[in-house]
Amino acid sequence: MPVFRQPELPLLLPVFGFVWLAYVALTGAGHQLPFDAWLVPAAFTVLFLLLHFVLAAVLPDRDQLLLPLTAMLVAVGLVEVARLEPDLALTQLLWATLGVAVLAGVCIFMRSYLFLRDYKYLAAAAGIGLLGLTALVGREVNGARLWLGVGPYTFQTTEVMKVLLVLFLAGYLAEKRQLLARLTVNAGPVRLPNVSYLVPVGVIWAFTLLMLLWQRDLGSVLLLTGVTLLLLYVATGRASLVAGGAAMFAVNAFLAYHLFDHVRRRIEIWLDPFQDPRDAGFQTVQGLYAVAAGGISGTGLGRGFPEYIPYVHTDLVFAAISEELGAAGALAVVAVYLLLAFRGLRVALAERTDYGRLLALGFTGILALQTLVILAGNLSLMPLTGITLPFISYGGSSLLVNFLIVGMLLRLSAGPPRRRLRPGAGPPAPA
Repeated sequence: MPVFRQPELPLLLPVFGFVWLAYVALTGAGHQLPFDAWLVPAAFTVLFLLLHFVLAAVLPDRDQLLLPLTAMLVAVGLVEVARLEPDLALTQLLWATLGVAVLAGVCIFMRSYLFLRDYKYLAAAAGIGLLGLTALVGREVNGARLWLGVGPYTFQTTEVMKVLLVLFLAGYLAEKRQLLARLTVNAGPVRLPNVSYLVPVGVIWAFTLLMLLWQRDLGSVLLLTGVTLLLLYVATGRASLVAGGAAMFAVNAFLAYHLFDHVRRRIEIWLDPFQDPRDAGFQTVQGLYAVAAGGISGTGLGRGFPEYIPYVHTDLVFAAISEELGAAGALAVVAVYLLLAFRGLRVALAERTDYGRLLALGFTGILALQTLVILAGNLSLMPLTGITLPFISYGGSSLLVNFLIVGMLLRLSAGPPRRRLRPGAGPPAPA
């Protein structure tokens, strides 16, 4: 094993120990799993050990924390799914296996990310096409039309849309960054940014927001808006663009509240879940009770009652963690997410190209904002949305896309390939 990647393995060992001890705790608490209790921990250990050795071979001297942090979140997810929906634990393990394969494939076969710049408009067109197809023929679940599928196999198109939007924004803003930051027009005594170069971004963004509102998916609207405004501000440094984008989101949210009963009901439940605690507000109320029951240290893994929460393994998995692992365990999970976001920002700061910097920042923003939105929803700080907690909530589409994002961050941490001089050639002459 190359010496450059040795710090990663000691960081993975506690994660393996956590998975084994958690499954022992579940069986000790009397939970009957529909499979041998050692199967998931053993498969998880082998899976991430193999991934570690793959990274040691192809990226020996790059980021050492992204993989252990990701493994920890996946481990928590496998434990929680086995606790809350035991019949789905092996399915979640299968999706994790596919996700590891995606991550390894990105690191092995993508020698340079720079070629992605040439496909920014294709990425935007593909994303809009996916959303349009979903709005027309997608499957509706809990009032939102988010899924495409054939037979029993489905995937959530907004998960793919997140990556495609970042690919477009990073490519376009890196190309036009200086023009967007410097060019202004005079409107009397006021100098405003020249928005002509923002027309492609505005058209694609507005169309995306309209399609998402048509699908009644306000959570994805909030996430994509946040990532777009983040990249716009970093690329241009103009707070006026951020203010304009925030105003556009406020208008869209206002229209969604008045046009769609599904959105209005979610907001009203958030404002006062106890007005109908046995029906419409039941999920939110039970989630709040679970968080309150956990206290500091929790009831113990497998010894709480999170199964009373509807859709707990997808929408309110953080409430289940708070009940059984307490505030201490919940804050530990939040700390892992913060460290993951910090490492992503570190990758972005170390990039040598504007495109790579914006790409890393966009992918990090997806993980950070998605986590923030779902945690706020679980704690009733904002309305519940249909998005998942990265790596922990049950769901194949989300897991695959999040593994792809981490694979891209690992590849970005290696930087673009440097130009090599021909043998015997000296350095280029100074200009």
